[in-house]
Amino acid sequence: MNTHQNDNELCWIHIRDVYTFLYLGANPHEQKVGQNLKIDLSVQVPYRNTQDSLEKVVDYSKIIERVQSYIQGLGRVSLLEYLAEQLLNLIETEFKGVRAARIVLYKAFVPLSHFTGSVAIDVQRRFS
Repeated sequence: MNTHQNDNELCWIHIRDVYTFLYLGANPHEQKVGQNLKIDLSVQVPYRNTQDSLEKVVDYSKIIERVQSYIQGLGRVSLLEYLAEQLLNLIETEFKGVRAARIVLYKAFVPLSHFTGSVAIDVQRRFS
């Protein structure tokens, strides 16, 4: 792949509603019960002169599988911020065709009285 492509030769692949179980949170109760983490993930990849061959492109199914297996391997994380950074590092290291990534992590269970909403972190990074 050409590493000198400009922005009009790149496209975003959006992967939505990926779920995986994780013990997530700094609170002792959160660390005991765990929860499903929702992930929205976007990767920017070259598309100009794309061939109709999975071997010649970034395979988003492999990104999904790798992100899920990485999180399951961790088992326990205190902070969304930490997890988001680790996932960006993983994508940058293991998927060389990706030029940028954006990850939104949604924590559905937040142990605060009178709060029934969710918390999310939205991070992005361009890769060199």
